[in-house]
Amino acid sequence: MAKNINIFANFDTTAVTDPEKEYYNLPQNNLPILNQITASTLIKIRGNAPINNGKLSFSTTGIDGIGYDDNTFNFDKFYFQNQTIYFTVRVKTNNNYPAKYLKNLTLGNGFENNTIDIQLKDINNTTLNATFSSDFGILSADELGGYFKGAFQYDGVGNDLKLFAQAKSNNISLLGFSNTFNINPVSASKDFRKINEDNNQKDNFLSYLYQPNLKENPTFFTDFLGQIVGDANDPNTLGVKVYEKISNFLLNSNDIDYANIDNLISNLKLIDSNVNKFSEQYPASLKRIVDFFSINRSNLKPILNKFNQNFDSQGRPSAGFGKNLGTEIKISDTLSGGDNFKPIVAKEKFSGSYSLINTDPTSAFDFRYLGSNKTFEISSFNTRWGWGLSLPKGVGDFTYLTDELDNNLVLENGFRILNEKGGISTSIIPEYYTFYNFISTTDDSNIFSFYDYKNPNSNIDVSSLSGINNCIDEIILQDIYSGTNLI
Repeated sequence: MAKNINIFANFDTTAVTDPEKEYYNLPQNNLPILNQITASTLIKIRGNAPINNGKLSFSTTGIDGIGYDDNTFNFDKFYFQNQTIYFTVRVKTNNNYPAKYLKNLTLGNGFENNTIDIQLKDINNTTLNATFSSDFGILSADELGGYFKGAFQYDGVGNDLKLFAQAKSNNISLLGFSNTFNINPVSASKDFRKINEDNNQKDNFLSYLYQPNLKENPTFFTDFLGQIVGDANDPNTLGVKVYEKISNFLLNSNDIDYANIDNLISNLKLIDSNVNKFSEQYPASLKRIVDFFSINRSNLKPILNKFNQNFDSQGRPSAGFGKNLGTEIKISDTLSGGDNFKPIVAKEKFSGSYSLINTDPTSAFDFRYLGSNKTFEISSFNTRWGWGLSLPKGVGDFTYLTDELDNNLVLENGFRILNEKGGISTSIIPEYYTFYNFISTTDDSNIFSFYDYKNPNSNIDVSSLSGINNCIDEIILQDIYSGTNLI
């Protein structure tokens, strides 16, 4: 049923000032100075306009757009196991206008009028066992609005989950889906530790107990003092925070690559650099996250030892020494060349020093192959190879002779020069050098790492930029939800 309504409106001029108002004898000068201009219009109000082919719209706040689809308050990407997740479902027309004149919905089967049935579904559209509840409150005076406020909990985990709802409002059946989200386990969620965040102060105190009466009764150190300082499982405990701040003092304060935000701003001011500082005050746990992820992403990757010339075993090969030194090579052994060349190692017997020898024929001059199979022997050593060996003068020094007939060098099958005059025989090379195969491996030990990837509590992927970015939201949301007792 429609009804015509006349609406009268005029400008409020009480706030309009006049330069001569001080001369008017009016009480408190709070009356309008200008004359009122009234306008009128006629509108038609319908009390029960029908909904044709409407829909249900999900959001976390009830703000989902009027006349358009606003995704600002969609479900977050990450939630956690057994977390209370709040949401709102609104009845909207197909052109995204909310039907605020309808009665609010209540939990039910979704087939009776003004009831709604909500289900949690996985990526295969299978219904999961989640618990739904209403959030209207027993004293709520909201009867109209065409929406439902509620919350749900799920004790499982899963990716690409979504809420499905079916309802009946104004005798019209409605359907709707939410956006997808993930529910992760709290215990196995993403977490990180920076270096020196592994101090277990409770165990430190226990290690000081030598007196039998204390060692046999450590209740004071575990239940009282231990609860104050904490252990290494929580980086926000007193024992971890104090130890980390002392150990990482230079990094946190003076190293511009790793400094905390406050210290970085302080250092920039020392050189009169323009800094836009925001006055946000973060909780301690959230500030730790902001300080960690504010550094350059490349600095989160550990700097590993890529040294590959560890040749001297020092008599302790089991300790990792000499891992790049392979089996011995005799000068008469056949070695691969051409496209299959491999570097070799030369040990000078007099000094005991090692050097990596490049056997790439493209970097040498007059490299002698034995034949078309492109193999070679060390015995064919030529000073023109550029190996830099310390040998007596004349070893490997060849002088080429011209052919008496055509004044050209004579070649054997196009590979080896025949008419050459050699110097001192290369057979004496083993008196000066021992040769070995080269094992191409790196130590990969940690030289420096701001992110403590060896800590059992660190489980984020810092090997790529996408891996780091994917875990930031999850870590921040977990901290916020934990701090607000939502999980």
